[in-house]
Amino acid sequence: MNFRPTAIPLVTIDPYFSIWSFSDCLTDDHTRHWTGQRNTMYGVLYVDGKPYRFMGKTDARDKYCPEGPALEQVSVEVRPTTTVYTFAHPACELRLSFVTPLLMDRLEVLSRPVSYIFYEITPREEGHTFQVHLDFSSEITGDLKGQSFVAKKTDGHAWIGAQEQRVLNRSGDDVRIDWGYLHLVHPNADVARMISHYGIFGACYFASDVNTDQPIPCDRMPVLVVKSQELSDCFVIAYDDIHSIEYFHKPVDAYYKKFYSDFESMLKVAVREANELRTACDAFDADLIAKMEKITPEYAKIGALVYRQAIAAHKAVDVDGELMFFSKENFSGGCMATLDVTYPSIPLFLLYNPELVRGMMRPLLAYAKSELWPYRYAPHDCGLYPLCNGQFYSTHDWKLAEDRQMPIEECGNAILVVAAALKADGDRSLIDANRDLLKQWADYLVEFGYDPENQLCTDDFAGHLAHNCNLSLKAIVALGAYATFFGETQYAEIAKDMASRWVKDAKKKSAKGWKLTFDQDDTWSMKYNIIWDRLLGLELFDASVSEEEMEVYGEKMNRYGVPLDSRSDYTKLDWMAWTTVMADQPEYTKRVYKSIAAMICDTPERVPVTDWYFTSTAHMRGFQARSVLGGFFINLLADRFLENS
Repeated sequence: MNFRPTAIPLVTIDPYFSIWSFSDCLTDDHTRHWTGQRNTMYGVLYVDGKPYRFMGKTDARDKYCPEGPALEQVSVEVRPTTTVYTFAHPACELRLSFVTPLLMDRLEVLSRPVSYIFYEITPREEGHTFQVHLDFSSEITGDLKGQSFVAKKTDGHAWIGAQEQRVLNRSGDDVRIDWGYLHLVHPNADVARMISHYGIFGACYFASDVNTDQPIPCDRMPVLVVKSQELSDCFVIAYDDIHSIEYFHKPVDAYYKKFYSDFESMLKVAVREANELRTACDAFDADLIAKMEKITPEYAKIGALVYRQAIAAHKAVDVDGELMFFSKENFSGGCMATLDVTYPSIPLFLLYNPELVRGMMRPLLAYAKSELWPYRYAPHDCGLYPLCNGQFYSTHDWKLAEDRQMPIEECGNAILVVAAALKADGDRSLIDANRDLLKQWADYLVEFGYDPENQLCTDDFAGHLAHNCNLSLKAIVALGAYATFFGETQYAEIAKDMASRWVKDAKKKSAKGWKLTFDQDDTWSMKYNIIWDRLLGLELFDASVSEEEMEVYGEKMNRYGVPLDSRSDYTKLDWMAWTTVMADQPEYTKRVYKSIAAMICDTPERVPVTDWYFTSTAHMRGFQARSVLGGFFINLLADRFLENS
């Protein structure tokens, strides 16, 4: 299969500093934020003084340098931390590498808001001159029309930002940052602005002799610009957001400041380490791809594509010396620290640094223990990104709509997430610090978890559902995990009794498998929650339950995957991946990942990978660029957990 990504990651740091190509060729479109709004980077290769475009495009509104023809794009390769483009010209080959070192075992690197663009020119003929031009639009640092910008430059360093800095002034889903400063580091880094525009197809010119003491209006298209005549070079871009998160009405900073005194100190180290980090990323990518290829070739291609997406939907911050790792619900509401988004995302983070999973849980646990959360069950989220001031989901005037909560879902999620983190590295600190709260939620599951009342689960887009068999499974395995990992053995018999009853009560009378709800015999659903029985070694269910269920999924599979349940033919990519580890069925696993790869190649929606789409048509139903695709790495986590059992 010729694998065609739906969108290609270029600069992927966090929910705000995020730049993608939504097209097959880097010259077919403007580069864009994950939301689809323009975040323009533009690149031109001059050969003997003649321009050839290799990144972005221009139009009458922003044509600020000679466009020239587009270079021929020979290939694009997406690796976990790096995207490599190769372009051809009769006089040379241009290789362009976008490197974002999201190395989770090095938190001082992971939390830096820094990305690298490397290039290499390989001449094919003698006697030619080459120059690479790159620029970065003020769109990356402003989200409002009519803004004015300020810019500064020193030797080897230029930066730009909104004139009025209103830090943490807004929140929401389809929202980009409009505070902070975009930085460019290179000996030739400069600032430029539009000075004239003639006609719809006329010339636009940029001046680099900008008076940096005066604000630049947005209609003058201020940009950071750099040119290099070297055959190989590196451009460093970074973003200083000043403060990253508002944590219960207090601004807090990005986690890198735990290691460095300020942004400038961090940036100097990041520049110095550019080549070393590129080498480290190459080694990491090769190792991860090799592991993924052992699952299936399609699994490796998809995993390489979604790795940066899953991580960059988070922001790491330092709150009183502790790591908090906030997710943002990209295009599914914009909430932050959402527990039922954390739950599906954890496999990737458990693989490489379980401390990041504990960082996801800390804000939610602290909130649940505060006077702001008086309920017996676990909260859904902690706020609307980037303002962590209390649950946003299903509130009106900050009053909770109790009929739209997910009490069984979130109590089960909380217990399973901290149990999985303990399984991954043996660190009990989070459990010991929150034992009373976790017991409260376990007791809630004992009382209400077996046959859930009419309520939402994480698949809230499907609406309320009573007697949800998969939600019941979550309560059962969560109680089993609570008994096993938290030293509360008296809950083991409760979990075993529930599991025994579930196998009988949920069984379909007239066909294979188990029902969507206890009271509807002609239904079915993916029972993805059961995987933790196997991965955590709980042994509540016989293996035959999962094996029979997987037979049903194989029969229900469409061209682009297994539907979520009998109500619709749409699916959730993360949950479908989870079904592949319910039991060892290699042929089923191959079929699942071939179907997901086919969706990515065939879907007409060109966005960072969706996790919610129709299995019959490959059309996106909703959601994009979400952190839940960390759950795609469940197969590698299963190998780790089962090997250590």
